[in-house]
Amino acid sequence: MSVTKEIKTHILSARNMDLVGVASAGALKKEPKFYAPEEIMPGAKSVIVFGRRLADGAVQAQMRKLEDGNMNAQSGYAAYASNLAPNFLLMFDTFNISQYIERTFGYTAVPLPCGPMQNGVPTSTPVPNFAGPYKCGMPMNISMAAMAAGLGEFGWSNHFLTPEYGPRIQFGAIITSMELEYDKPYDGPRLCDPEMCGICTKMCPTHAIPAFGERPAKTMAVEDKEVDVADLKVNSCIVASCALRKEFAGRVPVTDLVDNYDPTEEELVEAFAKKPIDNLSLDHYPRYFCDKCLIYCPVGDWEKRFRDTGLSKVRGRTVE
Repeated sequence: MSVTKEIKTHILSARNMDLVGVASAGALKKEPKFYAPEEIMPGAKSVIVFGRRLADGAVQAQMRKLEDGNMNAQSGYAAYASNLAPNFLLMFDTFNISQYIERTFGYTAVPLPCGPMQNGVPTSTPVPNFAGPYKCGMPMNISMAAMAAGLGEFGWSNHFLTPEYGPRIQFGAIITSMELEYDKPYDGPRLCDPEMCGICTKMCPTHAIPAFGERPAKTMAVEDKEVDVADLKVNSCIVASCALRKEFAGRVPVTDLVDNYDPTEEELVEAFAKKPIDNLSLDHYPRYFCDKCLIYCPVGDWEKRFRDTGLSKVRGRTVE
């Protein structure tokens, strides 16, 4: 068994991951300044990316809120598919995998944070949430590394998609000085066809995800692989996901903190200044777990998992 295969087997079995791939550190050398692997660890040779799927039962808990109005069920999604368990488990597993590499093979291994709540102070933005992979304090864009490692590609919604699970998976990553066998970027059928599908655009309550052809797309590229995705209006996403308008807050009593779905960054700063700190939330501001673009994306056998089992009332782009 090769060393690369030995490491992958350990990650899949001992650490209970569903997917694992390896990218060359050089594949990410064109990332923005300070985000390339060699700027995080001099002498970096490889990036190991691993992912654990979100449990279907936890995902459907959010459907109960969105489709049935069951606000209590949303707690299952928040705890087991969004904030708590996936983030903490990946954090601990990333630490343990880095220890395994250093102890077993003697190479340096840098464990990377898996989500915004594990990061330091966000940079280049006064807005605390949804700042994007290059502003929220993440040391590296793990989704770009996942594309380089052959685990999938970006969808129109800007979520990273895998053939097996669509966007319903969370990733961790390690940078190491160990030279391994590298996987090639995914070269199978295009996972997302926004011109034919458009579910993420239809589901988005603030039109943060423009329809295909509505405005110029942006390109996500790594090595020789390029994928066009929506030019996501991040500020519009914040309005719904952080309930800056009362229509998105469910049973939580909030007032309208912005007067439109596409606020400027200055308007967001003013809105968050009026939004009380939530000491019960790990990222200090209450989140409302919209995530419709993730939950209803058809990639990853969505129909088989959720429609055919009766877990979702969504048929095509409508709810029965």
